[in-house]
Amino acid sequence: MKKRIFQISIIGFLLLTSCSKEKVRVIENEDFKWTVTIPKNFRELSDSEWDKVENKGMDAFENVYGEEVENRATTLFAYKSGQFQTFESNFQIHDLEEDGNYYESNREVNKMTFETLKETMPNAILDSVSSKEMIDGLEFDRFQMNIDFQNGIEMTTVGYSRLFNDKDFTINIVYTKENVGKELIENILTSKFE
Repeated sequence: MKKRIFQISIIGFLLLTSCSKEKVRVIENEDFKWTVTIPKNFRELSDSEWDKVENKGMDAFENVYGEEVENRATTLFAYKSGQFQTFESNFQIHDLEEDGNYYESNREVNKMTFETLKETMPNAILDSVSSKEMIDGLEFDRFQMNIDFQNGIEMTTVGYSRLFNDKDFTINIVYTKENVGKELIENILTSKFE
């Protein structure tokens, strides 16, 4: 069963913290002909920092589902601001024979992500919504989860995904501050694909 790194990294990320500031930067990705702006106060995570996030997420999936997770994703970038704000993008090859229908696979991964978080955070209140969203004239699947913790923290995760030929491309954000979330979403929705 296909498991996208976005969901794995969200689970792992919920357990890690750090903070730093940088100036706004523009990312230009040649693989997808994509240009996006990273907000101020976000710093790039090192490979080892992001590996910790992914490993915690994979451990959570494996504990809930009792099966090993294969990480096939290539991270394009991973940025963080404060304790809970992240902006990350990755892709992996979607093999129709192994992974099946792309849209059905997305639905199943989203369901598994929700169930994993519900299982690993039994005292939090979770809800989710799936929809479609246009980015620079291209239709993306959008999956949003809202997580309300007992300590009063409200967290939102939003993932955008689209199949480019055989590449499953995703953009992922996590935030607790509404103003940061609005800026991240605005940056994604105004990003450009040639």
